[in-house]
Amino acid sequence: MAPELQGLQSQWSDEAWGSFIQLKIATTIPELNSDLSPELAPLSSVSNAQDPRFPLSIDHTLLKPDATPDHVDKLCDEAIRHHFKSCCVNGLYVRRVASKLRGSSTITCAVVGFPLGAGSAVAKSQEARQAILDGAQEIDTVIPVGLLLATSPSYSEVYHHLRTIIDACGPVPVKVIIETALLPDQESKIAAAVLSTEAGATFVKTSTGFSGGGATVADVKLLRLATKYRAPDVKIKASGGVRTLEDCIQMFNAGAERIGTSAGASLMKANTSDPDAAKPNSKDSY
Repeated sequence: MAPELQGLQSQWSDEAWGSFIQLKIATTIPELNSDLSPELAPLSSVSNAQDPRFPLSIDHTLLKPDATPDHVDKLCDEAIRHHFKSCCVNGLYVRRVASKLRGSSTITCAVVGFPLGAGSAVAKSQEARQAILDGAQEIDTVIPVGLLLATSPSYSEVYHHLRTIIDACGPVPVKVIIETALLPDQESKIAAAVLSTEAGATFVKTSTGFSGGGATVADVKLLRLATKYRAPDVKIKASGGVRTLEDCIQMFNAGAERIGTSAGASLMKANTSDPDAAKPNSKDSY
């Protein structure tokens, strides 16, 4: 962004946002056939689950509506044992997870406005504040994707919506889920990534896993390139359908630095002879 434009986004009209986004589209799409630099894909050298960087890339995730306290406790035990970056859960279980993880290297991550993203910014902000009070150290929130699908996209409203939530989180990192499965083309995905970046997201995340599609290599690379002007401050999280070690490696090569998955424990056992190694549940979409 040009220096004279920095800090003025709150005053931008949809037309101004549209012009800025078109600039990013024009610079991003021509690069899609080029290889990413090591700076944009810092985990591309990870080739197995024994690499110490691998578990630190995993948000061990349990977001099913029928998750029980016992399921959540198991999630935490697995995360502690494998030194995953976080346990990602719904708000109901944040306090429980934070208590279980206390004293470990694994942090608590809470989803907000999940999975639809259709609540008001005020409601999401309050949900995020409560999650942080309960012990969340990262927040994953869903973009109001319908505003981007309108005939005339409400770019300014999306920006202010996200900025309100991110401001409410203070220093706590926020990952914005743009729900790539619902965005029809590269241009709309770039728009969502740019708005999230400008609003202050620490990560742009592909998917909830609840909208009929998940992370793809093509989308991860697109998002990495669309946000590279703010790298390394803005990173990419691949989530939704990432269940195997091969999936993870492909996402790393495309520029992802965080993986959201419910298959974390089985991923760690993929290269071992552990007879108890669990196979990922193909019915889980995240």
